[in-house]
Amino acid sequence: MKILISENKIEQLKVFVQETIDSELENVRNEAEEEWGLGEMDELDELYSVDRIVVVDIKKTEHINIYVNVYISTDREEFDNIFAMINYLISQWIPNSEVHIEKVYI
Repeated sequence: MKILISENKIEQLKVFVQETIDSELENVRNEAEEEWGLGEMDELDELYSVDRIVVVDIKKTEHINIYVNVYISTDREEFDNIFAMINYLISQWIPNSEVHIEKVYI
């Protein structure tokens, strides 16, 4: 089934995706404080190195490509766990979507 998204709905979609990312980051941070331990030190470092993720653009092609800027507080370069989680979460709401890092700001 092909879903068409009009241009005037892109801004609404950006707001939805931004709110979803913000909410999920907060939920994961709360969970990390309560349940994660020494076995998840790398995951904790990755999670807490990200200050925020900002949706900057959404483009329609064969997929719905969501481009984000990542604002970090360390010199960490890999965010595989966070983006795997975000891609999974967004794909549950928006099938055939992919989240891409456009820029990383320190």
